[in-house]
Amino acid sequence: MTVTLNFDLTLLYIVAANVMAILVYVLILKHRARRLARSIKAVSAVIVDYFRADGIEARVECVPGHGNKGFIAFIESEPMKRFRYSHIVEDSLRLHVQRTCKEELDRIFWRFPIIGKSHAEEDGDREMDVLDDRHDDYIREGLEALRKKEAYDIREGSWEEFENTVIKSDAEQTPQRDSADR
Repeated sequence: MTVTLNFDLTLLYIVAANVMAILVYVLILKHRARRLARSIKAVSAVIVDYFRADGIEARVECVPGHGNKGFIAFIESEPMKRFRYSHIVEDSLRLHVQRTCKEELDRIFWRFPIIGKSHAEEDGDREMDVLDDRHDDYIREGLEALRKKEAYDIREGSWEEFENTVIKSDAEQTPQRDSADR
């Protein structure tokens, strides 16, 4: 008994072409993934260096935006007064990333963790007893406002504010007198 195999040469070429196409496709996908990972690292490092140049320690995570529209940056830093107008910082940061990495920042999200009661209890400190030199002026002002919460707020005001306050307090007391007189 003799077994003979006939290989059709065109069928063999089609199979080889399909295997090559799949291999090229996999290599292209791996190359894109490596390039994206390098871009994410580069953008994150540039943002960290941008803030470090001003003496600010920030933690940054970047993710690619939807539809390759740039990157979305998540920035975590101590709350500082200079970040009160963060849209100005965002504009200069976008420009800096564009110049250095040739990448676009689509969106920027900020996170400013504050030591709360749970963290203070873990550290053995009360929230109000946290040393002021560990924080920025922004935190210091907030803590001072909390300390003065029970105190009177004395400030200069206009004559119109005085008249409105007096008229409002008289209007509130007048109905009480009428009901008490009856």
